[in-house]
Amino acid sequence: MAIVLGIYERLIRALHHIGLSTVQKFLGAITLKRDKLSEARAELRHIDFGFLAALAVGAALAIKALSDLIKYLFNNQHDPTHGFFCGLILASIIIPAKMLKRFSVKAFIVLLIAVALTVGLSLGMIGEDKLENASKKYELKENRQSSISASGIVEPDADSEVGNISVMKLLYLFFCGAISASAMILPGISGSFILLLLGIYFDVIAAVSRLDWLVLAIFAVGCGIGLLAFTRLLNYVLERHRDLTISFLIGLMAGSLYGLWPFRKYEIVGGERIDVAHIIPQMNLNLLITSLAFLAGCGAILLFYRFEQREAS
Repeated sequence: MAIVLGIYERLIRALHHIGLSTVQKFLGAITLKRDKLSEARAELRHIDFGFLAALAVGAALAIKALSDLIKYLFNNQHDPTHGFFCGLILASIIIPAKMLKRFSVKAFIVLLIAVALTVGLSLGMIGEDKLENASKKYELKENRQSSISASGIVEPDADSEVGNISVMKLLYLFFCGAISASAMILPGISGSFILLLLGIYFDVIAAVSRLDWLVLAIFAVGCGIGLLAFTRLLNYVLERHRDLTISFLIGLMAGSLYGLWPFRKYEIVGGERIDVAHIIPQMNLNLLITSLAFLAGCGAILLFYRFEQREAS
């Protein structure tokens, strides 16, 4: 979306300028000395702080405002929602494709590797094993609640209490934040999809909904570190292996369509939907609505792309 809206290169430059010197100058401003304050103001201009702040505030407000809606759509309008995202990603492929200077055999091989990688990750999101694990988790939770009810002891739900989150869970949240933020800076790659692949998308959405500050803080720190580190890596790779890097990104986008295939065989375990396998859709109203959502996703990207092209000219 950053590419479509024409702000991608500015975003990359702004993030690339943030470093240890930025932190040092901001800490120096705490002394309130005139020269230190001047250095801090100059650094704010250098990193394009106004642009980054406006982008961050807008993103935060959108996440908070829409988290419950997205959760509802995934749970209650699964197929049309996935169809819309498929449309977004498929249409978005044209943008990095236009960035290619030459599409060689090596670039095609890299693209296929990226497709295989994404499809492999997607396969981990569905299947009988995941259904079995979800069933065991639900049975353990039900047995625990039954034991508590029988003993008359009231205990908090482990899933809703911050204090019961394990250190390993927090470390995994940090890792997922760093990986998803790295994905967000790639053209057309969805950080939300990476979170879906890593299995914590709904955990993060739930944390936003209930303002679970510990989870959000750990996740945000991971996002920040991953974003700053990967921006430098992306600049390095794009400068030296531009076409191969972009081909890899196109492969990730194309492969993600498999993971977002709307029509699934599924089971409901403890109120949670568990996808088991892809299926061929039937000719019914759901197929029509999902197809319209897919076209709406394509249309949204093409509309933004035309707007960006007109602004650029």
